[in-house]
Amino acid sequence: MKTFARLTAALVVVSAFSLAAAKGKAEAAAYQQTAYDKLTWTEMMPGGPAVHVLWGDMKKGPYALLMKFPAGFDSGPHTHSADYHGVLVKGRMTNSSEGIAPSGPVEAGSTWDQPGKTVHANKCAPESECVMLIAQDKAFDFAPAKAK
Repeated sequence: MKTFARLTAALVVVSAFSLAAAKGKAEAAAYQQTAYDKLTWTEMMPGGPAVHVLWGDMKKGPYALLMKFPAGFDSGPHTHSADYHGVLVKGRMTNSSEGIAPSGPVEAGSTWDQPGKTVHANKCAPESECVMLIAQDKAFDFAPAKAK
């Protein structure tokens, strides 16, 4: 009887492991690769930034996306409710953040962390478009800063 109980317990454990592994494989993202010139961009405003969502839901968070600015685009002073993390993928830009001394142009490959509720601005250099990778745990929002 003990052998039967052990065999049954082992079968249950193996079955549970197999089901968990199968579920994990079914939920795993399928491999995909997309060339830059084939990305689908959603314009946020005419003549302004456009986004390509990589994963998640920018209306709820968490998410990651590519944000493309036209050459010379200036976001103007603004805030977001939550912190975000950025990487400049393409182009050259300047970032300014209230209370922080300017540190010069941001080059492709540079990273930054922008605290939520802090007035800041992003400006793309005039010679070419800029593309940023942005990751945020909360929903995306944009609030123009009040004039002082």
